[in-house]
Amino acid sequence: MMTDKRAMTLYKLQIILLALAFGICFFCLRDDAGLTNRRTDKIPLDGGWTVTADGETLFYEKLPVSIATPDNTIWLSRTIDEVTADNRAVGLFSFQKTVHAYIGDEEVLVFENNGTAPSKMPGNSWLFIDLEQEDVGKTLTLELHQCYGAGQVMVPVLYGGTVESITNSYIREKLPMISFSVIGIAIGMLVVGLSLIAGKSLMLSKGLPWLGMFAIVRGIWSLLEVNCYSFYVDNLLLVVWLSYICLKTAVFPFAVFTNITFHNGQSKVLKGIAWVSLADTLVTTLLQVFGIADFADTVLLTNVLVMAMGLYVVITGVRNLCQNRITKRRTCQEEKKFTYIAHTVFMLVLVITSLIDVYRFYFTSTPDIGLFSRTGYLIYVAAVMLALLYDFSRLVSMGKEAEHIKEEASMDPMTKLYNRAAFEKCIDSYSKKQCRSKGIIVFDLNNLKNYNDGMGHDMGDYYIKVSSELIRDLFGKYGNMYRIGGDEFCGIVENLDYEEFARVREKLQEHISALCVPGCSIEMGIAAGYCAFLAGEDNTLRDTMKRADEDMYQNKVLIKKGGEIR
Repeated sequence: MMTDKRAMTLYKLQIILLALAFGICFFCLRDDAGLTNRRTDKIPLDGGWTVTADGETLFYEKLPVSIATPDNTIWLSRTIDEVTADNRAVGLFSFQKTVHAYIGDEEVLVFENNGTAPSKMPGNSWLFIDLEQEDVGKTLTLELHQCYGAGQVMVPVLYGGTVESITNSYIREKLPMISFSVIGIAIGMLVVGLSLIAGKSLMLSKGLPWLGMFAIVRGIWSLLEVNCYSFYVDNLLLVVWLSYICLKTAVFPFAVFTNITFHNGQSKVLKGIAWVSLADTLVTTLLQVFGIADFADTVLLTNVLVMAMGLYVVITGVRNLCQNRITKRRTCQEEKKFTYIAHTVFMLVLVITSLIDVYRFYFTSTPDIGLFSRTGYLIYVAAVMLALLYDFSRLVSMGKEAEHIKEEASMDPMTKLYNRAAFEKCIDSYSKKQCRSKGIIVFDLNNLKNYNDGMGHDMGDYYIKVSSELIRDLFGKYGNMYRIGGDEFCGIVENLDYEEFARVREKLQEHISALCVPGCSIEMGIAAGYCAFLAGEDNTLRDTMKRADEDMYQNKVLIKKGGEIR
């Protein structure tokens, strides 16, 4: 019959083979059943435009990234050469712009703030201009006004095709970015859930929930910056606000996580950055809601905080790691060694990718300003999480090893009972209130000296071992048993009455009496006495032990069969 382990192994193997087969088929085979039009690509329209800015008109074979103009407004013009089934729309992503589109003298598209929400901009959105056959030969004109900045307009990337082909091509290109963002959010939720459910029991970093919240908030920002939402929702301006709020609020949990995990909560710089970022979020949100200043006008402070925090983390991390290497001084906690290294190295990656995206935000017209930092943050979160788990596994292993060493130190090597040192530590550890439910059992081996003298120390060791096994087997369920001398044993027990003790003691004597050695006339016997703690008579368990020792002596006399005991 197949064992459960073998069945599980075969099942896992089956899943792996099916996954590999599906992957090979997915990437190598195409299923075009039902498709009548296989064209899904967008057509770049970055050339052949006439640009008018500040009263000057120029023709561009290829449009530049930006065009200087004092009034932040330009006009792009192009003759519509043909309109076909596969090329009947012009698409562009409007980033911080108002847009008016004209075909000939007819205004066919308006994208501007309608005054519902206080903002200089109408939002960020993909815009599509439908073309008809009768539009051939007419001039398509785009009036673009940059809502922020002064002296230049960022030229959007323009595409031709159909609404479906442009949309599908863009989403297909952004699927990896969407996946990265969703994975980041999922990791964050997993981290927060893990820390809430089992964080304390697992002894993980207290900063772990903050790392999870950072991953969630940053992941939402990253997902919004892919800019696929404008294909499906109408609240464009509110989504832009949400994106800015996520960017701003991500600073606080990350600063708190770093401070708690790697600086023991003592870094004044990280504390300052955290509170400044919190104030930045609250104040700038109020400024936006009341129409005093847009998020885009105040985001520079957020970017400065992000860069300052990133550089601080990298600089302090490299400095501490170098000091560790040169001076052998432990400037970071040994149990977080790999987490500290991963945090420093991949924070540098996140800083670099964030700097690239900050540049793209201010100096390009890209519709996705989180392209590089999205990858950087996902790598950072994943690397730090893996390092945390690795360090945690090392900590658990070290803890188990230390516990094993501690346990070995408290054990008597011959009997595997607790030794005298463990007994002394335990008996003095209870308060008088805790002693009320405790009791002391004292054991003494009869005739051990005669065994050693008459039959050798090997037989004496045998006597000790079998006696300790009986003591542990019969009385171990009531408490811990200790070997406190050569032939002396003691137990600290709980909630044991004298009648139950007497019954088990009798069974102990029956077992030890049955262990006779062939050809030996010396009998084995274990004297035992017990007293429970009496609050009126005993101050500590040592007082109880004295009374138990007297009871043991009485028992020794009763079981004496003849000859000198000990």
